[in-house]
Amino acid sequence: MNSFQGRSGSACRASRAALGKSSGVLLLAVCLLTACATVSTSSSDESKRKVVSERAMARWALIINGNPGAAYDQFMSKGSRQVIARNDFVDRMRATTFRTASVAQVECAVESCSVSVAITYDHRLMSGVRNTLRENWVIEDGQFWYVWSP
Repeated sequence: MNSFQGRSGSACRASRAALGKSSGVLLLAVCLLTACATVSTSSSDESKRKVVSERAMARWALIINGNPGAAYDQFMSKGSRQVIARNDFVDRMRATTFRTASVAQVECAVESCSVSVAITYDHRLMSGVRNTLRENWVIEDGQFWYVWSP
């Protein structure tokens, strides 16, 4: 499915070398494009899977590139903002060096989707740890929003 390789990955290094300073502009463009897609409870499952996959990858791109604050601002659901403060989220995301993320599977219901994301990260005792996370996303105001799960 979709994948993103962070600053320590060879694909990203090659892209950044080719793009130079414009890599930040490219990342911003991806984030803006995902913000434009609207979705509703009556959208097709295919449409929901496409939109939520794009939003999940854009969120992970921000986290991997060291901007968890923007990930919070652009993708966190209203209810999640009541559960975890922005500074706490940023601190938690910066405690781990995330290297890659890819959407492995998406299952949608009427008002939400469950997204399985395969990640690679560095732990203080090990590097290159792989894990699959299950993320929940809800439809609010015509868009998918990430639901925080501690």
